[in-house]
Amino acid sequence: MTLAELTRLHGRTWTIAEAVGGGWYAVRRADMSAYGLEHGLSNIRCGTTLAELARRLDTETRLENQPWRRVPLRAAP
Repeated sequence: MTLAELTRLHGRTWTIAEAVGGGWYAVRRADMSAYGLEHGLSNIRCGTTLAELARRLDTETRLENQPWRRVPLRAAP
């Protein structure tokens, strides 16, 4: 996987860059809601290689596309 390919796949949602200490990171262009964060989504993902970062971004995409049900806070009367 190249940076150009990864940017083509995820660049609308994520800003992807090389980390100063090595590896790669991606930051969401728009913050994820607290509800999304509770369901395992993240605003930042890192990887030691582009391939690892690509896998993590693919996982984020799958989680985003899952239907989430809100559980009522209290039982209905």
